[in-house]
Amino acid sequence: MSFIDDKLIFANRLRKERECLGLMQKEMAQKLNIPPNTYNGYETGKRSPNLEVAKHISDTLDISVDYLLGRTDERNLNKEKPELDKGITTINAKKINIDDDLPDEAYDKINEYIKMVEMMYKNKDK
Repeated sequence: MSFIDDKLIFANRLRKERECLGLMQKEMAQKLNIPPNTYNGYETGKRSPNLEVAKHISDTLDISVDYLLGRTDERNLNKEKPELDKGITTINAKKINIDDDLPDEAYDKINEYIKMVEMMYKNKDK
């Protein structure tokens, strides 16, 4: 992979994260505390952030720098996967009728599936 390809991966993943948050470029720049024209340069691939800024972006968006750089497809390598609260009484929890005796890995899979479905429907509206 070339340097140009790496810049485009970063730019595309940054844009995807912004779109998932439903923000305009200017709003994302404000969230990251950087000038809008600088942010635009990152998202178009015309500029690359230095290491401190890349780390700040990943910390602010709660994603890994490796994900932004295309080194992994895992958005956050260090984040603990949340478990479903077994005391949930919402209608959605009742619909899926979760068995209390499931192992932790099963809860992780359920959470991953829920996130995937949420992302599919969020992206469908755009």
